[in-house]
Amino acid sequence: MKMAFSFFFRQEALLAAISEKDANIALLELSSSKKKTQEEVAALKREKDRLVQQLKQQTQNRMKLMADNYEDDHFKSSHSNQTNHKPSPDQIIQPLLELDQNRSKLKLYIGHLTALCHDRDPLILRGLTPPASYNLDDDQAAWENELQKMTQEQLQDELEKGERDNAELQEFANAILQQIADHCPDILEQVVNALEESS
Repeated sequence: MKMAFSFFFRQEALLAAISEKDANIALLELSSSKKKTQEEVAALKREKDRLVQQLKQQTQNRMKLMADNYEDDHFKSSHSNQTNHKPSPDQIIQPLLELDQNRSKLKLYIGHLTALCHDRDPLILRGLTPPASYNLDDDQAAWENELQKMTQEQLQDELEKGERDNAELQEFANAILQQIADHCPDILEQVVNALEESS
């Protein structure tokens, strides 16, 4: 909980700083186009870009923390009484279910981001194609039943596939964040809200 507040306040501070840079840039751009003014605008834009990068990093860290929390919980539960090194099928199924839960959160987050972009300007998403895993809508119950019948090797393959899918989804979310930062930094606050909702 403390960590969540820390992320929230850091994101709020970054958003406030970005808004301030935007306001200063707008004021300078309205004034006469002297060389000094143009240099100040360029410097402010560089500073704003740096802040936007920080905000994106914070958002990525938040998503990673959510994923790591699942892994830590699993590690504690599966390794507390484990004596051999080879995981049993049950010990592979649990992280698979947790990966799937994290994938659902990533998809929800991407859905929020996509909706924000469509509301503001669908062109923000131009050139971005979601990974195949984003549009897959598996039957959860059937998939979980299927896992019970898989061999250890099949489960391991499924785990690797899940990790690849999650990495692709994270990369796609980052690409949308970059587009928002480049085209509509003023809606970054809504991005943070979307992140809060999906966590």
